[in-house]
Amino acid sequence: MKSKFDRLKVVGSRIVYSKHGRVVVEDTLEFADGSRIEWIYFKTSGAVAVFALTGDNKVILTKQYRHPMRKIIVDLPAGGIDKGETPEQAALRELEEETGFTTEKLEWLGRFSWAPSNMEGCVEIFLAKDLRPTRDFSHEEIAGVEMMSFNALLDKVLKGEFVDSALVIATLLVSSKKLL
Repeated sequence: MKSKFDRLKVVGSRIVYSKHGRVVVEDTLEFADGSRIEWIYFKTSGAVAVFALTGDNKVILTKQYRHPMRKIIVDLPAGGIDKGETPEQAALRELEEETGFTTEKLEWLGRFSWAPSNMEGCVEIFLAKDLRPTRDFSHEEIAGVEMMSFNALLDKVLKGEFVDSALVIATLLVSSKKLL
């Protein structure tokens, strides 16, 4: 049995908003049965998140103000992939900017989509070990940096105390892969 999704075409596309690094696109989709629908979504180049571990297995967490939530939340060093960057380069840049640490070795842990119905792109998650300090973190975007034991972090994630999706997913990946 054929589905109207068998032959989907984008017959129109326009940017409806582009400001402060946020781009919203409206596409007109045409289905195999001839019906059309408008689909609005955020366009991104993807993002990275870094699960960074100190020599004594403490996880480096950042605290950032997130206006839609109207509060400071705990999350991982993370951010967008700039034009011309690889995910690994973006991960190293974000780690240094947001925590003041760097590493020579990143291990890919996994990927996820924030919201596949309304956001393009995925988040690539990396594990960073053998960290070394390089400078202070960027006080322009980071409210603070905190180090927490993995067990305490896992406990808070499982209790729903932390809500950042990259932090929750990365913690569960590290746990399920028995990396600590």
